[in-house]
Amino acid sequence: MDQTSITNASVTDESASSNLSSNSSGPPPWGKYTGFPVQPGGTFPSVPELIVYSYSSSIVFRRWAATILDVLVLAGLYGTAIFFNSNILFYLVLGFTLLYYLLLEGFTGHTAGKYILRIQVVREDGRPPGFVKSLIRTLLRIVDTNPGLLGGLPAGICALVTKKKQRLGDMAANTYVIKVADSHAIKPPSRRTKMTLAVIFFTIILFAAVPNVIAWTTTGYPETQPKTVIHMSEDGKFQIMDRSSLKRDSSGAAELGANLALSNALNTRHIVVFTYSKEEIGTEHTLEDFYLEMQDLLRDNVTSGFQERKFAVDSGLGYEMTYQQTIDGEPYMYIAGYVETSEHFHEVTAIMDVRNYEKYGAELRAAIATFREVDP
Repeated sequence: MDQTSITNASVTDESASSNLSSNSSGPPPWGKYTGFPVQPGGTFPSVPELIVYSYSSSIVFRRWAATILDVLVLAGLYGTAIFFNSNILFYLVLGFTLLYYLLLEGFTGHTAGKYILRIQVVREDGRPPGFVKSLIRTLLRIVDTNPGLLGGLPAGICALVTKKKQRLGDMAANTYVIKVADSHAIKPPSRRTKMTLAVIFFTIILFAAVPNVIAWTTTGYPETQPKTVIHMSEDGKFQIMDRSSLKRDSSGAAELGANLALSNALNTRHIVVFTYSKEEIGTEHTLEDFYLEMQDLLRDNVTSGFQERKFAVDSGLGYEMTYQQTIDGEPYMYIAGYVETSEHFHEVTAIMDVRNYEKYGAELRAAIATFREVDP
């Protein structure tokens, strides 16, 4: 063989090696080729694909453990919103939940659970999936890893029986879940990338865990003995106390034209107070007159019968009626108390889902009974 032939052969070998490193067709560049399956069209598997071929079923159980951790993290974030009793924070957590898998997996390859278990989602070239592939995986997650739908069983079975250890979302998006050490062997991340990922997931986990640990250790979370909170009306002329973790909702009060509005963090329980001047209604009206007039106004909209009673408040006796009303197809329970102060009649109404009435009805009824005029 002449020198030119040798040179050409060397160039050819170098080109092949270069092509193999970029996942082109051909045998793997390391060790002895032992006959990995050739894909349709005559192409050889990508590097991530070769890696998952070598995994045992333990990678599936690692993925399962990561999924459990993700569920716990998300539950912890909702617990944080409840701990701070913040409607705004609750909606922020809800929005974050919707983007949790889509953005984190799409642009980092990790979720909090995957980061802790040291596994990562990658596409064929070893990089994070990107938005489109992550969107496909996230949409199919509703079917195959939904805890409320077969408990994620479809994903587990699929990953166990397929050679590439893929769930439905992986197959549709052509992605793989590999160990971080193997991912870094394909494409080592920069120091800055490592630090950024550490900060992102440390913050998420901290925000999910710390408030719940504090609540658990200091109050026996959920609270066994919730604190009594005093809420003052917008005009400062009366107050109401509650032990149901309600918080002032000034925007809701303004929207409804109420003198006080209270809501819990999940927006499932409310107390609203409307104040009516005796001078405008008529000084000859008694509390009973006021109550009967309000009852007549409500009758047409009530979907179940009234339950009526008298109850004691600071100013004497009040009138109460409990009824059910349907709004936008959803049934709600109302406990409406009617009380009197020196210059006003007040309608103090607790509102909750019908399914929460047994659990919270007594607490909200007790809160209504604490209504009192503030001494000038």
